[in-house]
Amino acid sequence: MSKRGSSLASRYARSIGAKLIVILVLFLVVPAVIYGRFQAADEERRSFMLESVRSHGAAIAQALANDLGRPDGDVFSMVPQRLQLFESRTMRLRLLFSPAAEDDLSDFFYVATAPASTLEQLELERTLFRETGLLSDVWSSCSGMVELSRVTAAPDAGRELLVSITPIQTARGCWALIASLALDDDVAASLIEPYWQRPEVIAAAVIYVAMASLLILILLDVRGALKRFERHARRIAAGGSHGRSFRRLNKVPELDGVAGEFDAMVKRLNDVSADIRSTAEEQVHALKTPIGTIAQSIEALRRAVPDDNARAHRMMGIIDQSRQRLSSLIVAGQRTTEAAALLASPPRQPVRVDELLKELCTDFEGPCEARGVRLRAEIEASAVVLGSEELLEAVFENVIENAVGFSPEGSSVVVRLVGTGGGVRIIVRDSGPGAADDVLARLFEKGFTKRPASAMNRGGGHFGLGMWIVNRNVRALNGRVSARNADPSGLEVTIDLPVAEPR
Repeated sequence: MSKRGSSLASRYARSIGAKLIVILVLFLVVPAVIYGRFQAADEERRSFMLESVRSHGAAIAQALANDLGRPDGDVFSMVPQRLQLFESRTMRLRLLFSPAAEDDLSDFFYVATAPASTLEQLELERTLFRETGLLSDVWSSCSGMVELSRVTAAPDAGRELLVSITPIQTARGCWALIASLALDDDVAASLIEPYWQRPEVIAAAVIYVAMASLLILILLDVRGALKRFERHARRIAAGGSHGRSFRRLNKVPELDGVAGEFDAMVKRLNDVSADIRSTAEEQVHALKTPIGTIAQSIEALRRAVPDDNARAHRMMGIIDQSRQRLSSLIVAGQRTTEAAALLASPPRQPVRVDELLKELCTDFEGPCEARGVRLRAEIEASAVVLGSEELLEAVFENVIENAVGFSPEGSSVVVRLVGTGGGVRIIVRDSGPGAADDVLARLFEKGFTKRPASAMNRGGGHFGLGMWIVNRNVRALNGRVSARNADPSGLEVTIDLPVAEPR
């Protein structure tokens, strides 16, 4: 795996959203696996208990077989007493008899029950068995033991789980011992109800869901708090930090320290921005006075020097050019400092970009006519951008001035404004020679210029800062700027800015 891929994997592994997805998957997979294991164990327990009851019934039948097979004696009066010996609290036993050479199901007679039942209960039970088809199972048992797991009604308005019917063949006929469990017993009830309906399973599921929900809610709450921080930071960047505080926004006590640090950072950025602007203004003001004095002194010297002193006039021209260059450098330094201050704390007031562009195009009509260049404004939409007129003017002025400066006489410069859904796009296109690929790659770098050196030597203000300031200002407004060669000629600069969201 590449270093970049490893870094991305490590980044997403630390994501709260990724952890939330992993936890959700685990909370879904683990219960399914555990439930399957426990259900299989419960099935084994159920099978073991039913087999135990069946074996118990078969053992009782074996114990009764000798008594029931005696050819002499009153078996029917003796069997009830013998059956009572096997009486238990949870198991119910019934002994039925069908005389030999009889093939009618109605010839099965109750002989004894344990616990004992009244005649009315026995007759009611026999009727229920006939209606439910149990007597058919009794008849079938005479050829082998019938294993059952069937719930049927009991004559005492309860319910029973029929487990087995064990046949006992004698010379007198077929005896059938029915073993059943009363479902009012918890153990017997657990043998028929689905595993997921068991009280302990329901209680475990409720605790598990509550625990999972609590953990997920904690992660969602932390993630929501971080998202609120993000939205608040975006609002501060979009509308200034006046009256806004991360600490007041925060609802998670553990994040109070982070919120306080964010508030302190925003305050420091605002203070640094204000200090940079103030320092730049003070420096420019301090330097303008001596530069003005130098300019006045040069004019006085020029008048005092005789016209035939060519060398003195040439030296004064050099001094004047240096003075103009120094003045341009001071202005450029001020613009650079202001651009840095804007990045620290950019202003965010609503500005009508379409109206600002129209006014700038009107102001540029004079310089364009002087150069013989036609400026055409195509404002196709209206848009409001959060920033400041000074910030946006610096962007548009530099781009338009650059386009006019490189356009040949008789050509045109087009300034277009179009909407782009969630933003606005400004396109400035000239008819100049365009730019080579290496120039396009460095067009927005600080100090890069392709202007002739003579232009700067004459005291011009082109120091490769104009397009750099454009890029810095656009970035401060959360926008993008790019440049490409137009077809068939010229340079096209595109500026994308986000529009202000309605409040």
